[in-house]
Amino acid sequence: MIKSFLQNYILPREVDFISGLQAHSLSVHKTIRDLYLCFIKTKEESCSAIIEDEHEAQCIREKNMQELLDAFITPIDRESIYRVISQLDWIAESIRHFVLEAKAYEITTLENTYVAILTILKEQSLALNQGFVNLKKSNASLVAKNAQSVRDNYEKLIELHIQKMAEIAKSNNMRDMFIQREILLQLKEISKRLQICANSLEDIVIKMN
Repeated sequence: MIKSFLQNYILPREVDFISGLQAHSLSVHKTIRDLYLCFIKTKEESCSAIIEDEHEAQCIREKNMQELLDAFITPIDRESIYRVISQLDWIAESIRHFVLEAKAYEITTLENTYVAILTILKEQSLALNQGFVNLKKSNASLVAKNAQSVRDNYEKLIELHIQKMAEIAKSNNMRDMFIQREILLQLKEISKRLQICANSLEDIVIKMN
């Protein structure tokens, strides 16, 4: 009874930040999955879901940030938690920017090389989320493998990016060349930010061990 009293009224409340980051990364993965379904499978409901996914990610971000601000003690480095929250939000913002740009150019579907690129983004976001799942399980070796998977997929995407850029450079259609270049840069940015977040995840697990 004394222990319960101390926990409820005196000792600072423990916050499960890792579960919060896991939920945030899952929201990002869902958004990227909807991005694939929207532009590759041309599913209108997935296009609409991207906006809902963004709202969910924003709500999770605000909740995690508020808990971080209110927390007296954190189980892992406070700056590391803040860094990951910001980077996950950064990824969601990049996806939103991509959708806005695609709409501005009246792009409703992406094919050929973009199928492979968006597939890689899905694999990256899934590996990142799985990394937070394994962080929760305190499995450092699996977290490291998940982070490496995100980095390996980034390298694959860069190769596809270069191939596609070389292809469109041969085009005589300057408008199409400009649009394709901008779309590729946005997708590359999403991938890069996923990699940066994976590096921060690995930094957390190193500090915990």
